[in-house]
Order: sequence, then C-alpha cells, then structure tokens
Amino acid sequence: MLDRPRRPLLGGLGALALALAAVFTTGPAQAASPDHDLSQLRQGDRIMTMPAAPPSLASTAAEEPPTAWPKPDKIVHVPAAASLNCTSGNLCVSVFDHTTGDYVVFFLYYCDTYALSNFVGTGSYHNAQTGGAVARFYGKTGNLITSVRAGGSGNDYKWSPVWSIKNC
Repeated sequence: MLDRPRRPLLGGLGALALALAAVFTTGPAQAASPDHDLSQLRQGDRIMTMPAAPPSLASTAAEEPPTAWPKPDKIVHVPAAASLNCTSGNLCVSVFDHTTGDYVVFFLYYCDTYALSNFVGTGSYHNAQTGGAVARFYGKTGNLITSVRAGGSGNDYKWSPVWSIKNC
C-alpha cells in the first residue's frame, strides 16, 4: 500500500522533467538551422534576402497562412529583411505570412506543379535549381505569368496574380 502514493508522484516528476527538457532543447535547434548559417554555403547555393515587412493590413490580412500543395520539400519562417541560404537544387519562394508576422519560405525541390493558397502581397523568389531548370508561374486561368531560369531571382515580387508554380 505504501507504493501507491509514490507512483503518481514519480510519474508527475518524470512528466515535469520531460516538459522542461522539451522547453530547453527546442530553441537552440532552430537557431542552428543550416538555412540561416550563411558561412556554410556550397557550390550552387544562393543567399536569399527577405523584403521589408509590408504595412499592417489588419482588415485585409489573410485568415489562413500561405500554403503550397503538394507539400514542399521544406518550409522555413524568416523575419523581414533577414537572409537565408536557398540550397542548390531548389526553387525558393517567400511570401509574407500575416498570421505569424514573418516571411514563410517554401523550398520547391521535387519537379511538380504546386498550387498556391493565400499567396497575397509581396515576397521573393530565387531559382537555385541545376541543369538549366526553368520555373514557370501561372495565373488563375492557367495563363503563364513569367518564367524564371536557373540563377534568376526577384525581390519585392507581387504574388497576388500567381496561383500555381511549375518548378521544372
């Protein structure tokens, strides 16, 4: 009978220890992200700088965050005016996320047509793909808006008319 009161106490202490470990180990992992470590650039990598934050659009801000389908290879959030590494082989596209107050960067690696949702306002892109891959941005009716050759980039790009991207 004496063991019963100790089990919940030990279980509670174990859960508290796990929760504290999760709190203290989550932050540094993001700070060491290879996307933000610009000293480790490899051949073909490109530095991508986010535009300044747009003015507050409280009444017209999207209620949902920007998304792409199928799911991109990687998704990273970056503060306004910060830089990150668009690794070789990717088409990197960024758009301001009004739900989080920062830029969300989609790394489009796998050859596909990506449907975009809530890509509103400005952002940037950089085509760090290899082999001469050309990315194409399409409008609502499937009309070609622009083509971006490997190495091409754009800052302060207006995403509102773009509904899909074929990255290869």
